[in-house]
Amino acid sequence: MSGAPREWRGRAIVRGRASGPALPSRTAFSFLGDADIRSGAVVGEMSDLRGQSVTGKVLIVPATRGSAGAWRFLYQLKQHNTHPVAIVTDDLPDPSVVQGAILSEVPIVSGMAKQLAAEVAAGAMLEVDGDEGTVRLL
Repeated sequence: MSGAPREWRGRAIVRGRASGPALPSRTAFSFLGDADIRSGAVVGEMSDLRGQSVTGKVLIVPATRGSAGAWRFLYQLKQHNTHPVAIVTDDLPDPSVVQGAILSEVPIVSGMAKQLAAEVAAGAMLEVDGDEGTVRLL
């Protein structure tokens, strides 16, 4: 990872700051079906994260997918304390995911997930700043 930037700048979507280990994915993620609310385990068959957990992680995904009800699932993850601490995407996240992140106080930054997935190892500690739109390697 030598020579790689230690801070990346994207687009701030949901305000707040959070730190946690990176959980990079190369597939779109749906809170409506990909994550078990009670455990935080990724159970969706379309996700390359199947068998891992989003709990306490910085979830790095190219896109979110889902329906108008996705906000409820992210909010329920927060209520069970099994939520990701932050979300980083390439594409603008689904509006319902944004709504759930606001209610759950989970910062979101977009425009850099593919780059992060290529440059940051799973488990690397990251700080996401949803106010500034930055992700920093700790």
